[in-house]
Amino acid sequence: MTTLSDEFIETYRPVFKEVDDLERALYVLQGWQADKSSSNIYTYLASYMVRSDAIKWLETNLLPKLATSEQLEPKPEARKHKYARLEKLALEKTFHEFTTQQLVDESGLGAQTITKWAKNYGFFRQIGRGRWEARNPKLDRKSA
Repeated sequence: MTTLSDEFIETYRPVFKEVDDLERALYVLQGWQADKSSSNIYTYLASYMVRSDAIKWLETNLLPKLATSEQLEPKPEARKHKYARLEKLALEKTFHEFTTQQLVDESGLGAQTITKWAKNYGFFRQIGRGRWEARNPKLDRKSA
């Protein structure tokens, strides 16, 4: 067996370094999948200080395959957006009547949540059991 000279090692050192970086990047990617992290893959790789060359290789060779095989679940809608839909409905259809079920279907919130919110914020006024009238609270305050 021949001994490796320093010249031989220096010639192939960049190749060895790239292989180490790629292997490390693959292990980090495997950890990201195991964590089922909702964080961005690029942020996750950067937190482990994976070199940009390895990230570029992953982008071209591996990430397109992962994106098609694993469909990421969409983020659930934030509660503030659900309330905003109710506010928009009340402002667009002022003085129209709605049932609690119609408001539940429109917003995606629960009936008790809508009842409590409607009593506190003035976009809907209760006109009977389970019946609401859409209002514009700003105009109601001006006229009072």
